[in-house]
Amino acid sequence: MTDLTPAVAVSEKPAAPPSPPTAPSPPARRLTPPRWRDSRLLVGVLLVLVSVVVGARLFATADRSQNWVVAAADLPAGHVVVAADLTTASAHLRSTTAARYFPGERRSELVGATLARPVSAGELLSGADFVLDDVRPTRLVSIVVKDGRAPALTPGDHVDIFVLQRSGPAGVGAAGAGTGTGVGAPGASAAQATGQVPVAQSGSAGTEVLVLHDVEFIARTTLAAGSYALTLRVPVELAINAVAASQSERVDVVKLERGSRGEVGGPGPSAVPGFGQ
Repeated sequence: MTDLTPAVAVSEKPAAPPSPPTAPSPPARRLTPPRWRDSRLLVGVLLVLVSVVVGARLFATADRSQNWVVAAADLPAGHVVVAADLTTASAHLRSTTAARYFPGERRSELVGATLARPVSAGELLSGADFVLDDVRPTRLVSIVVKDGRAPALTPGDHVDIFVLQRSGPAGVGAAGAGTGTGVGAPGASAAQATGQVPVAQSGSAGTEVLVLHDVEFIARTTLAAGSYALTLRVPVELAINAVAASQSERVDVVKLERGSRGEVGGPGPSAVPGFGQ
């Protein structure tokens, strides 16, 4: 007999509970671009305009500069200004400060003025930097100097000028008094009266005479044959001394150095015995 295997009962899957009813979807809304009447757009545009206006105002204020007269080089006190001494620089100054300085268009007005104090290159020039009193007239005179007879000079330096007077039949004792060669030292007569002017000894090569004291050097021009011309600013009454000095066989230039208060000291002896060329 065949065994009969009992059939396995297959359990049926329980039916899923019914899902709850879903809510209906809302109707779709189409996005619309913002209109110019939108308050947020108006506020944004207003903020941008305000920023642009404020920025332009600040930029214009920061760039409100002007040309002002400044010194082109270091200049000493007592210097008579020439055109080459001045230049201009751009700067922004407050209205309360700007009134003290010279704008660039007034640069030509300062030519010929005398400085009351030393000024440095690039320094703004004000009315307080110049001598207000009347200044005596001067002359520009050139003297011929041989190489090695003058130190390095910068326009505005002050110098003494000496010449060597040869001993001659007229007598050396006249040196410094303006006789013989026509070159005289200012104040030599008074110096002789006090014994400050020594008389050249017999056999000396000549007498070194001071012809110009504390005059301003302006420019230097190179000449032929190892010599050059120095342009000096001198008082009117001493222009003839500079012309006569230029005719001398030997001219010596001494640069003056100022003390702490700007002084150069007295001229010292106006004539001493010379010793050759």
